[in-house]
Amino acid sequence: MKERSNVWPLLLLAGVYILCSLRYFPGNVLKTAVETVLQIVTIAPIPGGATLVLVSFLQRSAGDKMPWDRMVRIYLTLGIMVEILFGVHDYLGNG
Repeated sequence: MKERSNVWPLLLLAGVYILCSLRYFPGNVLKTAVETVLQIVTIAPIPGGATLVLVSFLQRSAGDKMPWDRMVRIYLTLGIMVEILFGVHDYLGNG
């Protein structure tokens, strides 16, 4: 029997990640898109580095290689947490 695909949880996490990264400018779709992409590119190294450290630790403790979808899931989860913190900082007027 074929194994069930785990694409839907990844798509859901990616959607939430994009939503948390969204920098909305009312009435200006282009500026919203540009600022959202800049936000993702600027902040991506933070959850990326944390994912690298965490996956390395988990692989050493487990003794085998972690599947790629679990690594992506860890990255997106850490990215959501970081984006929420930066979003609160930006929307409260401190950014």
